[in-house]
Amino acid sequence: VLSENKVHNIAVTNLSPDICRKISRARRDAGISQTRLAEEVGCKQPALSMFEQGDGTKLNDEVIGRLCEKFHIELPKKAEVENTVPVVSCEPFRQAAVHAGFCPNPACPSHHRYEVDGRLLLRPDRVAQDPAGGRFCAVCGEVLERRCPNCGAALHDGAVCTFCGKPYIAVI
Repeated sequence: VLSENKVHNIAVTNLSPDICRKISRARRDAGISQTRLAEEVGCKQPALSMFEQGDGTKLNDEVIGRLCEKFHIELPKKAEVENTVPVVSCEPFRQAAVHAGFCPNPACPSHHRYEVDGRLLLRPDRVAQDPAGGRFCAVCGEVLERRCPNCGAALHDGAVCTFCGKPYIAVI
């Protein structure tokens, strides 16, 4: 376990995407699954997934310290990155969620199920699935779709493409 003094001497908040990806490579090289590593360091697998995609704000300092210690990765000292780390606002993520990708996995627990004229539809919860514009679903880990899988049109809110009229997600 990292001593409190050691944690506060390193710059872990808002890590650069390069360091996040370095930890991801180290995990894959060690042959450890995200689920197992998340359990070992004390975080949730979806948060670790988003962190590995480059979002250094998804894990707290203590967990990042455990990851770095496990994989022998040095972090820059706070003095080295002072005034170089931008302040991150939640607002861009909220705005991006409207245009975020959606999970094509019909079994993803984040989908909202509803019925129209006896037909079951799944409306993706794109805020839960893609809060930071990542590549994978933050809930189940599936690769996100960025366009209508039926016709390639731009995404719109809802369960059905407004261009071709087909559902984004095929119900199983």
